[in-house]
Amino acid sequence: MYTRPTEPRSIGGVLDDGLRLWRDSLAKTWPFALLAQLVVAVPLLILGFKLQGAVPLVPGVTPRPLSPANAQAILDLFKSPATWLTYLGILVLTALFYTALVLRIAAVASAAVSSLGGALSSALRLLPRLLLQFLLFLLATVVVGVATALVAAAGSRAVGLVYIILFFVLVFVFGRVFFASMVLILDDAGPAESIAISWRLTRGYWWRCAGILLVLFIIGLVFSLVVGFISAALGGALGRSSFLGTGVGQLISLLVNTVLGSLYPAVLVAILHDLKLRKQGGDLLGRVDALARQ
Repeated sequence: MYTRPTEPRSIGGVLDDGLRLWRDSLAKTWPFALLAQLVVAVPLLILGFKLQGAVPLVPGVTPRPLSPANAQAILDLFKSPATWLTYLGILVLTALFYTALVLRIAAVASAAVSSLGGALSSALRLLPRLLLQFLLFLLATVVVGVATALVAAAGSRAVGLVYIILFFVLVFVFGRVFFASMVLILDDAGPAESIAISWRLTRGYWWRCAGILLVLFIIGLVFSLVVGFISAALGGALGRSSFLGTGVGQLISLLVNTVLGSLYPAVLVAILHDLKLRKQGGDLLGRVDALARQ
């Protein structure tokens, strides 16, 4: 049974806390994880069938397999406003269900009572701020991209060194603001405020967070490889280009990703709680030291 720690934990302890939180919250989070998976999987499944010729690329036109002859139709499909609006809707709905899922995990972590409707209502309230924060990060990415393009256009001999330095700076900054969305959701903070809080919490703990996230990434990668192998084996047995083979592969991925959908958020909640304990302890020691010097 998950019990919220009252003091900082080791890296292994934080991972154990996250895994226990994932296990104990699974019964409350799987509906939102399933909805988030369906929002992404259904359009991709339909697109896959279209590319295989099972569904017409253009309404009223007889479907045919992917070939150079219908390459223009495929290109028109991706250029269609309906396609991009669909992907925008996927982004918004995925963010909504992810936020509700995180809120349910937080409720389990704090032993609070939370209903599906209440979590979804709170997620709807937080969604505009979350999307605004996404736009802030997107704007920052565009600015960096433009600056990089200007450096490349200058034709400087040191452009390679500039790229290397820029890469490490971006990795460092990304690690410092990585928890901004979680802070926004858990602490009900504003888009810019949550970025500042993430920056403050990760100060001095960049490598620690990177180590935990690396282990988490490896765990997720192993699961993905296993699921991919099973899906490929079944798809090959049923016919990779067949409707049944594609459908079975997508179904397996859907079920596994639904179960694992709350794994990453649960571990992130555990990491964030550990960071807060460490920062609060550090702040307290700093205040005691300041008082002792007076």
